[in-house]
Amino acid sequence: MNAIVELDLGRRIRNAIAGFSGKAYIDEKAVKELVKELQRTLISADVDVHLVLKITKEIERKALDLEKKKELAIREQVVRVVYDELVALLGESYEPKIEKKKILLVGLYGSGKTTTAAKLGKFYKAKGMKVAVVCADTDRPAAYEQLQQLCEKAGLEFYGEKGEKDSAAIVSRAMQKLHNREIVIVDSSGRNALESSLIDELKRIVAVFSPDEKILVVSADIGQVAGKQAKAFDEGIGVDGIIVTKADGSAKAGGALSAAHHANAKVMFIGTGEHIDELRPYDSKKYVARLLGFPDLEALLEKVKAVEAESGISKKMLKEEKLTMKTFLEQIKAAKKMGPLKDVFSMMGAPDVPEEILQQGEGKMKKFEAMINSMTPAERDDPEIIKKSASRISRIAKGSGCSVAEVRELLRQFDMINKMMYGFKKDRGMRRQIERIMKGGFRF
Repeated sequence: MNAIVELDLGRRIRNAIAGFSGKAYIDEKAVKELVKELQRTLISADVDVHLVLKITKEIERKALDLEKKKELAIREQVVRVVYDELVALLGESYEPKIEKKKILLVGLYGSGKTTTAAKLGKFYKAKGMKVAVVCADTDRPAAYEQLQQLCEKAGLEFYGEKGEKDSAAIVSRAMQKLHNREIVIVDSSGRNALESSLIDELKRIVAVFSPDEKILVVSADIGQVAGKQAKAFDEGIGVDGIIVTKADGSAKAGGALSAAHHANAKVMFIGTGEHIDELRPYDSKKYVARLLGFPDLEALLEKVKAVEAESGISKKMLKEEKLTMKTFLEQIKAAKKMGPLKDVFSMMGAPDVPEEILQQGEGKMKKFEAMINSMTPAERDDPEIIKKSASRISRIAKGSGCSVAEVRELLRQFDMINKMMYGFKKDRGMRRQIERIMKGGFRF
């Protein structure tokens, strides 16, 4: 097991609970072993030692109290105790108001502030808001191009003045042009450390922009330092909350989130990946649930609905008399838009699927896509003609850089999905249920 896996917060917590649940009999020794493993795990995640001791002492007290009472299903109740204490450790959830506002993002170098500006814009755009993003980072040479490209990718309006060094002047002119936009997000300059020059620059921006929200962006990998940064920026310009980036990719995410909470800095959003749509409002209950390996069906359904709204793939499938390779290719592309397989399995409550299996699955989708792209229009419309021709199979394999065996596997997978589709179309009850899900009428 490599160092990255060993330091994974969720996996370590799940392993500790799995070891506890595997005991034939739950007694004081078993509880103390669980508590010690939780202490090691949380401290390795850079959670403050005093906080760790405080919550694990409470876990131990409540777990032993259950054992003394000989409660039924004690294992499940102990897991619930762990869940409740971790939620208390990591702070309250945040519900963003979908209303007209001006947002100023601040932070040091390496926090992911520029990427977060585009992600936040994409979040509000998906809520139906008119969004514009302003580049006021005059310190980092590549900031203008990076933010412009990200905004184009996210479909956001972009404003910047390449070469201009007065960030407050940029923001002032931007507001003259963007005054009727519902959401305006300003990406400000950073520094290696919180210098007086940065505070002065931010104060000038605040004076001309009058932001409704001043949000500090921090990377999860700074751990406990997140709390100190929040205090320092709050003393300098006053901050309304923070966004923690790389929350799913750093072993120190727990340290950053807990430190922010105990520094009275409200965690507003967390970044959960590199994709432009991988930013979500912070929900401590959902975050802890995913750490413990509980399924997040609501998040999964939201992903499915977003992909369906963009691609309309399910409606196309229902209209077609038969599945074609063209539609199958659209299915593959829609599946890829769901994000990495690791995230999808995590939302399903299976976060510990081996990495090699995930890589095989993602690699197989890429090969399938390459093979379908190597087919002629006639072959995509009628895959049956491929099965009858060894020369066609050989040509597709050569054109896609795959083997003949892999082409045959694609054809087998296609046939299996085709049969499933045919059965689905015949099952009217199942069709109505799926249609309700896509319309948002399904309730768990």
